[in-house]
Amino acid sequence: AADLARESCTDEQKAALTLSGGRCAIPGDQLKLGKTFVAFCEENKAIRDLIDTGKGNLQWERDIPPAALSNLESLAKSDFKANLGKIIHDIYQTAHVMFSDMPQGDHKKRAKYRFASKTLMRILPPGLDKEIEGLIEKKSITLDLYEILGQCTWGKA
Repeated sequence: AADLARESCTDEQKAALTLSGGRCAIPGDQLKLGKTFVAFCEENKAIRDLIDTGKGNLQWERDIPPAALSNLESLAKSDFKANLGKIIHDIYQTAHVMFSDMPQGDHKKRAKYRFASKTLMRILPPGLDKEIEGLIEKKSITLDLYEILGQCTWGKA
């Protein structure tokens, strides 16, 4: 496939698009593909089977381990406000373990932050959960961890 891509451009294009390292960099808007993705899949039936097999395994978010969830739920049920610091600590500790396979950076930071917000919403005590969900629906607050914590701590939107 790489040879086909190299041979598909003219000598003038190669001269104009060759980088200092000797590689040819064709801009995306000038790339020409010989066939459509559907035609490629028809020629390679194993690709279609691979796609169909993987469809059911698609998961947008990671599941919290059951032991960590039960620990957080028990902390929330005993005394939510008194245990709030420990709850946040444990949520972030769980997120650190869950996302340890990701490289450091903004993407990992956002994933852990989003996980913390959603997990906190999941374990809110009855009454407080409805209040915060109502504020989110009214757009008084967002699903932001610090806004949820502010509402849980001080009750101010």
